[in-house]
Amino acid sequence: MDGHGWVAIAVLVVATVLFIKKWLPVGVTALSIPVVLHVTGVLPKASDALRGFSSPAAVAIGAVFVLGTGLRESGVATLLARGIQALGGRSEARLCLFVMIATAALSAFMSNAAVVAMLLPTVLVLSRRSGVAASRLLMPLAFAAVLGGTITMAGTAGNILVADYITGPEVPAGIPPLQLFDFTPIGLAITAAGIAFVVLVGRCLLPRNLADDRRRKRMPEDVAKSFKLSESLLMFGVREASQAAGRTLGQLDLPGQYGMNPLMVRRPAPMGDKWIPPDAGVVLQPGDRLYAQGAESSAWLLAESEMLQFGLAGPRAVERILGRGTTLAEVALPPRSLYLGKTLEEEDFTARYGLQVLALWRANGEEIEEPLGHRLDVGDNFLVSGTARAVHRLETQADFTVLTDQSQVEDVTRAPLAIGILVACLVPVVAFNMPLALAALGGALLMVVTGCVTKPALRRAVDWNVLALIVGTLPLGLALEMHGIADVAASAVVDVGTSASSVGVIAILFALAAVLATLTSNAAAALIVAPVAARAAAVAGLHPTTALLAVAYGTSCAFVLPFAQWNLMVAVPGGYGNRDYLKMGSLVTLVYAIVAIALLSLR
Repeated sequence: MDGHGWVAIAVLVVATVLFIKKWLPVGVTALSIPVVLHVTGVLPKASDALRGFSSPAAVAIGAVFVLGTGLRESGVATLLARGIQALGGRSEARLCLFVMIATAALSAFMSNAAVVAMLLPTVLVLSRRSGVAASRLLMPLAFAAVLGGTITMAGTAGNILVADYITGPEVPAGIPPLQLFDFTPIGLAITAAGIAFVVLVGRCLLPRNLADDRRRKRMPEDVAKSFKLSESLLMFGVREASQAAGRTLGQLDLPGQYGMNPLMVRRPAPMGDKWIPPDAGVVLQPGDRLYAQGAESSAWLLAESEMLQFGLAGPRAVERILGRGTTLAEVALPPRSLYLGKTLEEEDFTARYGLQVLALWRANGEEIEEPLGHRLDVGDNFLVSGTARAVHRLETQADFTVLTDQSQVEDVTRAPLAIGILVACLVPVVAFNMPLALAALGGALLMVVTGCVTKPALRRAVDWNVLALIVGTLPLGLALEMHGIADVAASAVVDVGTSASSVGVIAILFALAAVLATLTSNAAAALIVAPVAARAAAVAGLHPTTALLAVAYGTSCAFVLPFAQWNLMVAVPGGYGNRDYLKMGSLVTLVYAIVAIALLSLR
C-alpha cells in the first residue's frame, strides 16, 4: 500500500466521522470526497473522481424516489388503510401483522424512509380508531420497512449499488448480473422471520404510550357522527325506466331542484364497484346507485319525479364514501373573513370551490334550514362535502378555517393508475432484463406526465442527500481498490473468517456492512464494503455474488439505534427512547442475521 493509500484511508476515516457527527451537511461531506481524492492525486483521472455522476445506480435510486412519491400522492396508503382496518379490526396482534405486511410489500419497491413517511399518518389514524397504542405499531412499521427492502433489488440503495458493482470491471468476468428478484428468496425469508418475531414476541417489549387526543382535530368520520350524517344519507337506484338515466348530475341540479346534495355515485363494474365523485358532468346510467344527503320529503319528490328507487343508505355507507375521493369537513369563519354578513349563495360558494354545503349551525347550536341563504356570522359552522382536493384548496383560503383533520384524506382515483405504472415499469426488468435505471426512469416520467406526481411533490420527491452520498462515496470505493486497501481488508476478513469456513467470511462481511450502515448509511456502507467483499471472495474461494449479497443484506440490518431516518420518524409519535430501540432492535438484528447468514451459506 503506497502513500496515496494512506490518504484514501484518512479520507475514509474523516468522512465517516463527519457522517456520524453531522458537523457538516451530509451532502457537503459526500461531494467533497471526490474533490479531495483528485486534488491529492489519489484519483488523478477526473473521470474516476466523477464516476458517481454517471452511475446507473444513482439514476435508478432517484427514479425510485419519484415512483414512491407517485404511490404516496395517488392515495395508495388510503387503500391500504382500508384493507388493514378491515382485516385487523381492534386486535393489536392482527393490526401489527397487517401493518408490517403492507409496509414490507411497499418497501420492496420504495425507499424505507418514503414508505414510513407515507404510512406513518395512516398508522396513527388506525391507532385512534382501534384504541391500540401507537407505540405498539410504529416501531414495527419502521422495522417492516427495513425488512421489506431486502425483498427486491429496488428495495434499498444498498441493493441497487451492490447489483451495480457486480456489473463493473472489479468483479471477474462471467459472473451474471443480479436481477430484480434475485434478492427475493432470502429477502422473503428474512422478512417473514422478522415479522413473525415482532408480532409474536417483539411487540410485547414495546411501551404502551397512549396518545393525547385533546388537541387533535377531528377526523371526517368523527364529523359525520357528530352531524348524524347517516340519518340523512339516502341511496337512490337508477333503473332502465328512470328519467335520470342518461342525464348528468348538472342537468338534474339536485341542490337547486330538490334540496338534495349528491355525495357519490356507485357504479357496478366487472372488477368491483366503481366509486365516482359527483361532478356535474357525471352521466347517470341504469344500475347506478346515487348517494345524496337531504330531507326525506325531498327524497320522495326526487324519487317520484325521476322514477328512482330510494332508501336510507345506513351508517356503513358513510365509511365507504369517505376516502374514495370524497370527504367531509367542518368549516368556520375567522373574525376577518370577507364572507361575514354574506350568504354562501350570493358568493356562489358551491360553484367556486366545488363543495356541497350539507348543513349549517349557529354558535348557539341552532340548525339553519336553508344554509345557502343564511347570512353568515362569527361562530357559524357549516358542513361541506366534496373531493379531497377541493377541501385542501379551501384550507389555503384566509376566509375559512377548516376544523377537520384532512391529513389522511386523499383522492384515490389515481391509485390504480399509479400501481399500473409501477407494474408496467417492472415487467420489462423481469421479462426482458431491461436495466432497472431505464425502466424506473420511464416509470418516473409516466408518474409526472399522468399527474400522479404533481410539480410541488416532484420538487420534494428526491432525497438529494442519498444521491450526494452515492456520487461522493463511489469514487472512494474505487480509491480503496486502486491502492490496495481493499486487498488488505479482504485478507484480514479471510484470516479471521476462515477459522469458521466460508460461513465466517460471510458473517464478517455481513457484520462489517451492518455496523457501517448503522453509523453512516446503507449507501455508504455498500460502496465501501463491496470492494472488500469482492477481494475476500477471491481469496477465500467464495462465490463473488454470495459475498456481495452478504454486504447488501448487511447494509439493511440497522435496527439497534434510532439514527436511521425511518427510526427517527417514529421516535417522537411513538414516544420511544434509545433503550426501546436497543431492546427490540438487538433481538430483531439477531433474528435477521441468523436467517441471512444461514441461507447465504447454503447458497
